[in-house]
Amino acid sequence: MTKQPEQIVAAAAGKIDEELLAAAFAKPRGATTAVAGGVGAAREIGSQWAGKQHKGAAAAGIELGNPGAIAVTPTSLVTMSVGVSLTGKIKEVKQVLSSVPLGAVDSLEVSRFGLAGVLKIELGESSFKLEGKVDDLREVAAAFERAKATT
Repeated sequence: MTKQPEQIVAAAAGKIDEELLAAAFAKPRGATTAVAGGVGAAREIGSQWAGKQHKGAAAAGIELGNPGAIAVTPTSLVTMSVGVSLTGKIKEVKQVLSSVPLGAVDSLEVSRFGLAGVLKIELGESSFKLEGKVDDLREVAAAFERAKATT
């Protein structure tokens, strides 16, 4: 695991009333491709992917940050917008964007895609994907399963 989860937890102190059981730096799926693609087809494809994830999240009543983070508390799934340094350190939680009760979330599934991870979140009829570091996303999914089992 990276140090980013600990940086998110520290930066969220005072902004979220509950303990963060796990956190990960996560952006809408396609956001990295949209930026890394420069100009042309890759950029357009990445932008379309990211737009699709924003729409899926919005349909579930969730707002995504880019750059953003996702966290699990004992009762909620939380999304945040974050400030990141040039070296990739999480400097601050700029805003808590959404907080959804764990009972409303059907599943969190992590898969590896190249060197990155993809987290698929399903809430009723809606779903969306986030991308980040696979081990960090796996810890968020595991914390979700543990917390949901106790609620």
